[in-house]
Amino acid sequence: MKQTFSMWRNTRMIVLTSISAALYVAVLMPFKIIPLIPGLTELRPGAALPVTLSFMFGPAAAWGAGLGNLIADIFGGMLGPGSFFGFWGNFLYGFIPFALFQALSTKENPLPCRLRDWALLVLIIITAASGIGLFIGWGLDLLKLAPFSALGNIISINNLIASLLFALVLLILIYPRVAQWGLTYQEIMADAPRPKPWLRKTGAVIMIASCLGGLMVGNLLSIGYLDSGFLSAGFSEGTTGSLAVGLGLTPFIIGILIAFTLL
Repeated sequence: MKQTFSMWRNTRMIVLTSISAALYVAVLMPFKIIPLIPGLTELRPGAALPVTLSFMFGPAAAWGAGLGNLIADIFGGMLGPGSFFGFWGNFLYGFIPFALFQALSTKENPLPCRLRDWALLVLIIITAASGIGLFIGWGLDLLKLAPFSALGNIISINNLIASLLFALVLLILIYPRVAQWGLTYQEIMADAPRPKPWLRKTGAVIMIASCLGGLMVGNLLSIGYLDSGFLSAGFSEGTTGSLAVGLGLTPFIIGILIAFTLL
């Protein structure tokens, strides 16, 4: 967590935050005309970008994802109460990849060489996609803007497919050049304080369990308990949100916050 805030004292990291935000806006805006849930979310092939940038720019990519999503909401006519959760959900989406990689990998760079490298990257992407879907789905369900079984799942699946298809390909193509230029966060923030390895590993386990467990429990509550349909069918019963889902997912949100402090 410390490096996520201490990076604001580093000029190059601030520049990388601006670049990350600008790139994210550039790839989000063209698809605002293809909404999946009008006023809330749209088709997002650009969702692969925060994951790729996270492995390269670390915390700068996390802030860039949050700011980029907020700017895209403003210029795309989607700014509203849900944008608060959109900002922090996208921040989390950009935070999880580099934070989990630091905690769980013994390698300096994220380029996959062995089967277990690929397995770790896929697990990280699944966790990040589940995390953003959980957080935004929980928030907008609390605001009664959309049922969790619709929005949470659509965001998670949308981001997961985009990242699995494009993020790792972009990483393999771009990372070597960025590393050659000395622009990776590992080089720029080499002297930044970091938590002890056992704390990071504990935080990683809590983050994975909270994101994946929260998404599953959210569906059990939304679909099983409230009888809300899956994905777009979640609107079929006229459900817009439930206190039961909000309260039931709160422990998992707290788990994400605890993991954030440890990572």
